[in-house]
Order: sequence, then C-alpha cells, then structure tokens
Amino acid sequence: MRYVLLTQILLVACVAFAGDKPASCELGNKSIVSRSSSGLAQVSNLGDIEITCRVPARTIPAEPDEILNGLRVAATVYEISPNGSRRLVPSEVHLVGGSRAPDQEDVEFYLRIPLDPASREAEARRYFASLQNSMPPEQLSEETRREAVERLQQFVYQHRVGRFRVECRVLDGKRVMGLGTVLLEVLFKGRFSDVGLPGAPPA
Repeated sequence: MRYVLLTQILLVACVAFAGDKPASCELGNKSIVSRSSSGLAQVSNLGDIEITCRVPARTIPAEPDEILNGLRVAATVYEISPNGSRRLVPSEVHLVGGSRAPDQEDVEFYLRIPLDPASREAEARRYFASLQNSMPPEQLSEETRREAVERLQQFVYQHRVGRFRVECRVLDGKRVMGLGTVLLEVLFKGRFSDVGLPGAPPA
C-alpha cells in the first residue's frame, strides 16, 4: 500500500497545492538528465536545478507613478522516503529572471538542495587536499587549514541525493500570486571535490 501511495505522489509532476491561486511550475529541460520508469524527472547532483513558474499576469497600474516590481519565489523542499513520508530539508532559491506576456508572467530561478553540514565539510576537505597535492609542498598551520576549509564550504555546489517535493510560492512583494509543486529526483553523478571550482588547478 505504501508503494502505491508513493507512486501516486511521484506521478504528479507539477500541480497546484492551493486551488484558488494555482501556478504552473516545471523543471528546465537543460536540468533534466533522465527520467525514472514512472516518468519522474531526474537531475544531476552536480548540475543546476532550474525551475520556471508561471502565473496569470497582474493588472498594469493605471497611475503613471505606480510600477510593477519583479516577481519573486520562495520554495520549501521535502525529501520523500521510500514509504512516502516527507522530511523538510534546507534549500536555497537564486532568482534568474522573468518575463511578461499579456496573459501570464514567468519567474525563473535556480534551486539548491545543499548537503548536510558534515557532508559539505567533508567535500571541502577533500577539495582542499586535492589543491594541496597539485601545489608545491608548504607547511600550513592547523588553523590555516581549518580557515581554508571553512571558506571553501560556501563554494561546495553539490546537491543532496534523493527524491524531493518542491513547493513553490510566487510572490508579488508579500502577496502570494500562485502556488505550485515540482517533483524531482537528484541522482549521484560525482563529487564536487573531483570537479572543483571553475579555473581551479586539476587534482
């Protein structure tokens, strides 16, 4: 029964979870690396997770001194376990842009589902070790090593692996314009410590 419930949840690729304010949200095609047997979109743990949400267009202000601010997005991410239960996990939203048509408005953003703190620190340590292996031997103090690893942690771009439900809220200021969800699976395709930062010396 639990697997039937999970299948029913995962088959819903993009649905509104508030009927009075629906939004259409979907993954960008470039983010999708494959699909599961049930059709669930799969992305790389090292790639960008780009999502676009669409809502009905706002009314243009009649007064010339009034302007429409750009739409924003807030997201809540739940990890879905094999038995269908959900667990809230940390996430980050980075707005990319948006567009407006007579009948709808779009807002695009990158979603990040970061590693837990211990895993992120481990990746930073691995990457720091690879940098040291590619450079002339130097005597670094333990404090210097610790500070370097702490600084590198903010650059570890590697998503948590698993199946997730992303609940999106499209915002006009504080007003909710639309609500929608995206379901996806993050696949393990490698480690940040093996790829590193753009322009960094190879390990």
